[in-house]
Amino acid sequence: MATPYPIKEEKMSENETPTWNHEMPQLRGPWLGQGSPTRVPTEFCSDVLATEDPVCGIVFSPAGDEAFFTVNRTALDSAELMTMRLRKGVWTAPAFAAVNSDQIDNDITLSPDGRRLCWRSWRSLPGKTAPEDRPHLWAADRQDDGWGDAFPIRCDGNVQIGWYPCFAANGTLYFSTRSSGGTYKVVRASRSGEQYGPAETLIDGMGSGGDLCVHPDERFLIVTQFSLPHFQGIGNLTVSAPRFDGSWSPLQDLGPAINTDKLEYCATISADGESLFFCRMDRSTRRARTYWVSASILDSLLRNT
Repeated sequence: MATPYPIKEEKMSENETPTWNHEMPQLRGPWLGQGSPTRVPTEFCSDVLATEDPVCGIVFSPAGDEAFFTVNRTALDSAELMTMRLRKGVWTAPAFAAVNSDQIDNDITLSPDGRRLCWRSWRSLPGKTAPEDRPHLWAADRQDDGWGDAFPIRCDGNVQIGWYPCFAANGTLYFSTRSSGGTYKVVRASRSGEQYGPAETLIDGMGSGGDLCVHPDERFLIVTQFSLPHFQGIGNLTVSAPRFDGSWSPLQDLGPAINTDKLEYCATISADGESLFFCRMDRSTRRARTYWVSASILDSLLRNT
């Protein structure tokens, strides 16, 4: 089956007509016309998001009328950023986001106010010509006529190697990165002008680099962890919450209401904090599906963190 998404050689701006090899369904209303989530995870818009090239990490504008996500090119060992918009009541077909480069771009997120995109990329840093060996975090700000030029994220003046960035409502940036000892950690940095202050470590010593999202009011964060003995599947979603002393609780499995014997990963949360999105993949077939569920499902678990 051919991928319905345009491939890298056909890359175009988000204002052009996209190549779409499937019939585009007529999706009307916010959230790709999917209504509202319940307390039971259900597949989210499989007519568009369930393709042979795994789609992950969908994020929405505050009004639910603009979407961004990553499509992973399994056969090409590549990835690109896609966007859809609600125009005149109907959603457009997926098209390349204007912030793509000619290198791998993925892990896109949108600030809760809808004003800043952030993602990771292997594109060359300013003043260089060769692609980077390791991914750095990049951002672009919304302008009157679209998105401004991409620029590398800096914390305390330094460019950042990292992945799975996400924003709190107050502008604080969260992301995953490597620790000096070779393990992985979750850090955050407060907004300072157009950039960010020093990165503060919240969770350290993770055995795997976790897909990450944070609740807009920083009530909790969700991280994917892989191949831990007590987990049901290859990778499961875990949660941590801030304590009164400023530390964060140990990562806790979200349990069977979310996690299965498959791979759960790439959680994101809506700007109002009410909807949780995540991906579930059958590793034997490499087929991924996007799910959504009411974030209220986490309330009882958070009371015990």
